[in-house]
Amino acid sequence: MPRDDDNVAVAAPAADPRYAAAAEVLERAVQGGVSDPNVLYLLALAYKRQNKFADARAALRKIMKPDANVMLQMGLLSLKEQNLAQAEGELVRARDMDKTSYEIAYNLLLTQLTLGKLNDAYNELPRLIELVTPKPDRPATPAQNPAERRFLVTLVALLRQSLKGDEVLVTDNLLLEMAEDVEARLLKVVKTLGQIDTVFRLLRTLANSRPGSLAVRETYYEAALVKAKDLMDRCSWTEAILLLRPLAAEKRVNRKNQAALLNLLGCCASLTQDHDSGITHFNAVMKLTNDDPRIYQNLALAHELNGELSEADPHWNRYFDLLDDHVPTPADLPDYSNLLAYEGLSRLAGKYSEKEKWSSAVGYVQRASGLRPNDPDTLERLFHLFANAKRFKDARRTLDQLRKLRPNDPQLDLYELDLVEVKNLNDIERMLTEIDRIMKRFPNEPRVEERAVGMVHNVIPVLGNICDKLTDEMTRVIDQVRHLPNYQINWSAVREVMRDLLKEFQKLRRIAGKCSPLVHSDDLRRTVRDLAEHIDKKMDACRSMMG
Repeated sequence: MPRDDDNVAVAAPAADPRYAAAAEVLERAVQGGVSDPNVLYLLALAYKRQNKFADARAALRKIMKPDANVMLQMGLLSLKEQNLAQAEGELVRARDMDKTSYEIAYNLLLTQLTLGKLNDAYNELPRLIELVTPKPDRPATPAQNPAERRFLVTLVALLRQSLKGDEVLVTDNLLLEMAEDVEARLLKVVKTLGQIDTVFRLLRTLANSRPGSLAVRETYYEAALVKAKDLMDRCSWTEAILLLRPLAAEKRVNRKNQAALLNLLGCCASLTQDHDSGITHFNAVMKLTNDDPRIYQNLALAHELNGELSEADPHWNRYFDLLDDHVPTPADLPDYSNLLAYEGLSRLAGKYSEKEKWSSAVGYVQRASGLRPNDPDTLERLFHLFANAKRFKDARRTLDQLRKLRPNDPQLDLYELDLVEVKNLNDIERMLTEIDRIMKRFPNEPRVEERAVGMVHNVIPVLGNICDKLTDEMTRVIDQVRHLPNYQINWSAVREVMRDLLKEFQKLRRIAGKCSPLVHSDDLRRTVRDLAEHIDKKMDACRSMMG
């Protein structure tokens, strides 16, 4: 069969400077008033060879009376532009103009197959078979050869069997007994159709008709993977599982395709909330490949979705170990692997922070910081995690690094206070004094004010708890005094206890007073005021017991 690029739809060739030169000459001729159809046709071919499809179509449209060759070129341009419906219409017009052209008929056949119009293609095939059959009274054309005829006759059998449906168990002898060269040609043509539903349907028929052919089986297996991926992308997860499950036990395919199938099964199982099955499938993939980070990512996510965050940990770490430049990346994101790793590490740190598992969160942010060692936001996050994990030495070291990157950030002075362990009222009072000093040092600084208010807000419940404990202690003493006869009461000891409690309440009242000017919210001020009034009442009760 002829394979002239100007008559058959093939992949676009690399641009040749000769075509640009030819187009320039022909353009000048057309601009000079030449309207010869041959000149316009050659100009269109020169444009086409440079992949200037719009210019090629414009040149062809200037031909006043287009013939079959012009319509063929229009159809081929539409195919290159992926406009299959338009291509079919143009090729039908070309066929009606020249019913003897095998190139036109063959391109129309492939277009109809790609569109999934198996009936139309089946009805076109007798015309093609007639065109490749030699005529006794005419010289043979290149297309008229036995190999071409065998191929087309076998294609008829394949379409006929496909149109019957999968429920037909009796296969066609032509399919069962086809020669290897015909099978290879048939597989090549089917794979290039570009429409997965049609490709899968034809290959499924071939696989059912030729169970002993390894080439057919492998090609069908690959088509099933593409079809399943298409189903998964359209959220038809159960349908994809039903398609792939019978193929999971197939051993006559390469390990790479087996791994891809098991990975798809695992993804679909997890998407249907069957995370245990997803984990099983992903573990099976591990036995076939041990260096693909995406498999570790899928397994880690399956464990996460199954509520097993700790089991996901080793798989996440292996994923980040393997994530490098060998992973497919978008052309517009050259640093994609590092970006992906950073975002993934940050996400996991967030998950562990939500669960207050500070040590695990620290590990992930430390790794993220290794990717961006001079990123102040990452260091700031690492500082807070160190502080929450009580790793104050590491937190101070991180704060020193942060100060170098943000030398004029007034918040960092407040961060220093996060490293002070609050154990008693004296610690709280020192912290509030320092907060007041920093706020006066940086007046009208909203970030300092916001953080200072937040720190004071955290202190107020602590003050309330201390007040409750002191009150409970005072109440126990008062209850004992009320229930004992006067002669049994050790008033000296009672006064001593009440004197100590009064000192603590006075200190507490002083600290509450320091909180008032540091807060601006009405609700918070009201809380502080209520606490202060409550302390005043307790102080009066202490004094009354002291006589």
